[in-house]
Amino acid sequence: MDWKRVLVAAYFILVISQCKDASIPSPGENLPDQVVYGFVLHESASGKRLYTLNAAEAVVREPEGRIDVKSPIVTFYDEGGGVYSTLRAELGVILTRNEDLIARGNVVVQTAESTRLYTDSLVWNNTRKVVLTDAGVTIESPKGRIVGQGLIADAALNKIEIVSEVRGSSSYEFAP
Repeated sequence: MDWKRVLVAAYFILVISQCKDASIPSPGENLPDQVVYGFVLHESASGKRLYTLNAAEAVVREPEGRIDVKSPIVTFYDEGGGVYSTLRAELGVILTRNEDLIARGNVVVQTAESTRLYTDSLVWNNTRKVVLTDAGVTIESPKGRIVGQGLIADAALNKIEIVSEVRGSSSYEFAP
């Protein structure tokens, strides 16, 4: 027996057994309707831009009414069309039935006034025009740093309500 041939054959069998084509879906797997690279979505109401979402990749699942996006960057616009905040995250979901947005993973919202919001997850409620989260939040601005649990705010972070466990220091003035 030629041991070299046996070793070469064993090597190829080992290599072939380790190679799996991950791009071929298995039967029964929930396949997307579309996959879009370089995805851009403009949301408007009455002719005014509300936000623009850019993402590296979008997976459209029409029956589920959702679009899963990777590395979303959402730019929110004020009434005059100026930018008042930008949201960045690792992942996002657009719920197509109500246009709500869900951002997950290292979510950062940066306003034009240099206020930054950090959290693990955030929801843009398109009906109420507010951002919401139950997760821990940190808000940093030139006026101070506040840490808390849960948040409800407008997209410009001008009106912020931290739900519980607020701590930090700030030069903000609070009404009694």
